[in-house]
Amino acid sequence: MKGGAFHTLSAVLLSVFGLAGCNLAPAPPALEPVLPAHYSSDGPWRPASPADDGPRGAWWKVFGDSRLAGLLAGVATANPDLEAAAKRVEEARALARADDAALFPFLSGTGAVHRNRSSGTLANNFAGGRTRTSVRLTLDFDYELDLWGRVRNQARASSERAEAVEGDRCSAVLSLQGELALDYYALRSQDAEIDLLIRTVALRQRTVQLAKARFKQGDTAQIDVAQAETELASTQSESIGLERRRRELLHALARLQGLVPGQFDLAPIPMDAEAQPPTIPSSVPSHLLERRPDIAAAARRVAAANAEIGVARAAWFPKISLGANGGGESSAVSLLTSAASRVWILGPDLDWPVFEAGRRRAEVEAAKARCEVAGAEYRSLVLQAVGEVEDALSALEVLRRQSVAQQATVAAAQRTVDLAQKRYDSGLVPFFEVLDAQRTLLRSQQEATRLQGERFAASVILVKALGGGWE
Repeated sequence: MKGGAFHTLSAVLLSVFGLAGCNLAPAPPALEPVLPAHYSSDGPWRPASPADDGPRGAWWKVFGDSRLAGLLAGVATANPDLEAAAKRVEEARALARADDAALFPFLSGTGAVHRNRSSGTLANNFAGGRTRTSVRLTLDFDYELDLWGRVRNQARASSERAEAVEGDRCSAVLSLQGELALDYYALRSQDAEIDLLIRTVALRQRTVQLAKARFKQGDTAQIDVAQAETELASTQSESIGLERRRRELLHALARLQGLVPGQFDLAPIPMDAEAQPPTIPSSVPSHLLERRPDIAAAARRVAAANAEIGVARAAWFPKISLGANGGGESSAVSLLTSAASRVWILGPDLDWPVFEAGRRRAEVEAAKARCEVAGAEYRSLVLQAVGEVEDALSALEVLRRQSVAQQATVAAAQRTVDLAQKRYDSGLVPFFEVLDAQRTLLRSQQEATRLQGERFAASVILVKALGGGWE
């Protein structure tokens, strides 16, 4: 290229430097799903915007159970799913740093040693048929002028996606912690039911002994003994059957802590009949939902997809790079530093697609569609989160009232057993009436135990729905 043409092209390219602040990405979409002003359940609840970097604290402290806290520590340090999630975060952040690097100039060194021979039979070949050695050592400089925001948007998209992956990791932590807490309280509820059946078996055994003694005295018929023994065997069988579920829960707790079942055991810890789940204070802050990491991750994926629209649009415009190459070239290494061996090249490069059969337009449309999909997924997730909170609040209230009613049922069933026993002892009713009252009492006690476990489970579910408790 002649000097005049070179200067003309350089002037044209440098004249667009004023466009360096151009960004072809559209304005970020407004993430404002239609939400209720408050939750339908009692309490000052309202949805808010995501803020997953807000402090959650040790949410399990509201349950006041040191054993639960110890098990949750095992999830955080040894669960392989969380380890994999952490590595995915490292990968995403490393890729984001790689894209950030494109914002800066690249400098690389090249070196080559060649020995070659040209043909001596080619027409007009100067110095043909000779063999020579070529040694070249240069530094290469390359810098893309980000006039259209392609590099910046690519870096921004990678950064947002890395933060979204971190949100996925935090969501996985919360999910696994919640799963462990649910299994833990299911285990305690199971232990309470097993303990109830063990105590019932002891009562049935005394009933059998009493029936046999009265039969020997001639006060009752042999069928009373048979009925008492049948009820005892049935209760013993039911108690043994509960052990399978308990072992399954132990295995699940072991797996969540990165252990095999043989490496973990937990002594029976029956739930106290008077134990109550943590109380939700009436002054709970209304911004808790915004801490959910999955909601924040979805919002960041929208931002990443929006930035990628700018990347696709920038492909319509010329890619301009400043390049320079300089060093030495000679037939001998000792001559590389001499002035006569210097070689260099300097000037801008331009790459501008002229005709690609609509590929660029299709890529922009695809990027827009991906952004719209991400926005719809965000709105769907927010609505799902609100529904989960509503469901948990509703469950807590209904289960509380149901538990109160069930306790009244247990008390009434106990009175029925006492009255039936007195009537039987007086010879007013047959023995099966006592057995029937005892069965009713056992079933009502089992239902009360089940409801108590469900109340604790609903509290854990509310913790997950709110992104980590209400403190």
